This record gives sequence, structure tokens and C-alpha cells, in this order.
Amino acid sequence: MRTFAEHAYCVYAAVWSPQHADIFATASGDCTLKVWDVRQQHSTLTIPAHEYEILTCDWNKYNDCVIATGSVDKSVKLWDIRNPQRELAVMSGHQYAVRRVKCSPHAENIVYSASYDMSLAMWDWKVAASGTGDPMVRRWSHHTEFAVGLDCSCLVDGLVGSCGWDEMVYVWPNTGDPLTF
Repeated sequence: MRTFAEHAYCVYAAVWSPQHADIFATASGDCTLKVWDVRQQHSTLTIPAHEYEILTCDWNKYNDCVIATGSVDKSVKLWDIRNPQRELAVMSGHQYAVRRVKCSPHAENIVYSASYDMSLAMWDWKVAASGTGDPMVRRWSHHTEFAVGLDCSCLVDGLVGSCGWDEMVYVWPNTGDPLTF
């Protein structure tokens, strides 16, 4: 067993790279995103990714250098770990902290977010990066308490699931409404 202890506050998320067996990323309340290689003694990269606590992170399934983060600052950011000095894209639209981000397993440009504002959003981060329009593709507000969990089916394109403090679990196609599916 290995122990990695570099963060200066709570670690809220740890996510394995979908392409590299020895690589994982962590998101922390110390406002940093760290990338680790289990073959190394220390983290290989530290990105001061947000000004407030980072609650979540996820790897892009199509680009092994891109990681999404979500924060108490209400934003979702995309990072290229080859050029970590500046984010690839910033997406704002939640009213409270972003508790979960999930990169689509079917589309490189799509990222989902779940927020304490009781909503979920589907974003096109390449639109955000280009500045050519509104990156929010869809927004759902079906939870009546904090939305804290979110996942995408890797077997069924567009199938999304969410859960919240309202004791509800919803599963629906991203083209529809969770309350009518």
C-alpha cells in the first residue's frame, strides 16, 4: 500500500486516468488539482486550479491530457496538464458550488456537472474555449435538495444518472427530461 500526503486540506476526489494505469488525479480543498504517478514518490503536477475549494475532478476519456474540475467558486474548468498555466475553458452558470463533474464517455467536448444549486448541466467545453457562444447545452433542475452525484453510462450514449440529498435517483437520456422519462 502507498500513501500520498501532499494536499494541505481535505481531498474531495481521486480519479484514475482512463488511459494510463499508474496515473490518477486528486481535487482538494487546498484549491489545487494534483496529478500523481504511483511509480513516483511525489505528485508530478500541482495546478492551483481555483480560488476556492475544488470538490471534484474527472479525466477526459478522449484526451489523456485533459481534466475537468468543479469548485465552490461555482465554475467548471478544463485543464490541459501539458500547459497548466491557464485553463482551457471556464464554464459558469451554477448558483452554488459544483459538487460533481463527469466527462462524457461518448463525446470529447461534453462535460456534465451537478451542483448544490439542485441543478445539473451539460456543457460543451470547446464552445467555452473558443468563446463562440453559450457553452451550456442543457440544464436540468429536477432535484429538490443538493445534487451531489452524477454519472454517464459508458454503454448507452447519452444516458445520465443523478442523485441528491432529496433521496432521489434519476436516470434519463440527455435529450429529455428526467421527470418524464
